[in-house]
Amino acid sequence: DAVQLEEQTRNACPHLKMEAVPLQLEHRQDVIDIIVSSFYNKADLEQWLKPGVLRTDYSDILNDIWSVLVDCELSFVIYDRNTERIIGTALNFDARCEPEVDIKSKLLIIFEFLEFCEGPIRDNYLPKGLNQI
Repeated sequence: DAVQLEEQTRNACPHLKMEAVPLQLEHRQDVIDIIVSSFYNKADLEQWLKPGVLRTDYSDILNDIWSVLVDCELSFVIYDRNTERIIGTALNFDARCEPEVDIKSKLLIIFEFLEFCEGPIRDNYLPKGLNQI
């Protein structure tokens, strides 16, 4: 149940005092740093494209969609209140209202692949309309 899950989460990282906060405009650089570091260094598909993918490829996309991310009110950051640092983030959109992005890098291969995999499932099996998924 939810209470047990919350207790397990607290026990998993007892040294952290975590708080989820809705994404705000002023979180931009911290979130970009986290996403770029994570995807550039660890994303499986992107590793096959190196050295053709640059760190700026990720930050350019995030900068282009930043205000939309904030306006959607579906994304958040995680603060460690012991240090007042952002230690994580989740960037979310309504699956039926994703922003248009002009990708000018090798990341286009990744986005096309993901759309190839996700598109038919989203279009044929998931609920229709906004605010459903």
